[in-house]
Amino acid sequence: MKRVDFLSKCLLLIALTIGASITVCAQTNSISGMVFDATGRQPISNIYVELMNEVYSNLGRVKTDGSGRFMFTGLSSGTFKVRVIPMGTNYLEETQEASIVNFSRNGRTSSDRIFLEFYLRVDKRKINTGSPGAGSTVFVQSNLPEDARKVYEKGAELLDEKKDAGFDNLKKAIEIFPTYFDALNRLGVEYAQRGKYVEAAPYLIKAIEVNQRSFQSFYWLGIASHNLKHPKEAIEAFRGATILNPQSINAQLWYGIVLRLDESYEQAQKTLEQAKTLAKESPVAEIHWQLGLLYNKIGRYQEAANELEAFLTLQPNSRDADKIKGLIGQLRSKGK
Repeated sequence: MKRVDFLSKCLLLIALTIGASITVCAQTNSISGMVFDATGRQPISNIYVELMNEVYSNLGRVKTDGSGRFMFTGLSSGTFKVRVIPMGTNYLEETQEASIVNFSRNGRTSSDRIFLEFYLRVDKRKINTGSPGAGSTVFVQSNLPEDARKVYEKGAELLDEKKDAGFDNLKKAIEIFPTYFDALNRLGVEYAQRGKYVEAAPYLIKAIEVNQRSFQSFYWLGIASHNLKHPKEAIEAFRGATILNPQSINAQLWYGIVLRLDESYEQAQKTLEQAKTLAKESPVAEIHWQLGLLYNKIGRYQEAANELEAFLTLQPNSRDADKIKGLIGQLRSKGK
């Protein structure tokens, strides 16, 4: 799966909310993330994750911890490749690209924190060969026509190579076999990642009809529905994603955001607090911002101030730092 540029979307949402962009200090550039099995429900621990520059020179290697997490810190700006190397398992290697950009405004330099999620695909050549691997439940369509499979695999290969010709192959595979889950899901995700939400939604809905255990399909349907301004559908999609993969920080955060916007404050609070717990080892500023907005709305002013202070701790060079500090002062006064 390609990089889910989720944090950038969240930052844009926040910027639209407060009418300004947000920056952080340059010393905190990092790339972190989680690695999951093919179902998107089970984190995979103790496997290598490698950081490379844009010409694939190795810059470092770490292992995922017991929660499937990894992190690289102290990075410069530039384009990086992050590769998961699941040696000794039934999974294929996965690589995502991450670009760190440091902007300068008013003599201050921002930083960038990127969060990636990997959902490893099963290497079908190793199935039932006795190779050890993390346990998972893989969706398999046993009645898949061979010609549809070949066309799909060619299309997936082209898309992996950033070639849009792959779209035609995937559509051809669906013409041959209309309930081809892999093709439906891949098309929906690819369109959503490109911001083509109208095109993405029908494929993702159909993919879910075929396989109701697909985290990716629910998650990206949530993204598409939110951007298409269908709040109820977005809520249901993100709810499904959090049920299938409760460990996904991105899914919990987005679910909390759409619930807050829907004024479902009680459930939004539970969800955002869960996201905060999941991100405890690698705090995400957007979670604190969203909790600050929520607590303010429900009259928990001291807690709102605490969350905004946590936000500024993570993003001290925000262009709106003075305004946020003023708001914190107002919240402290109201909470007395």
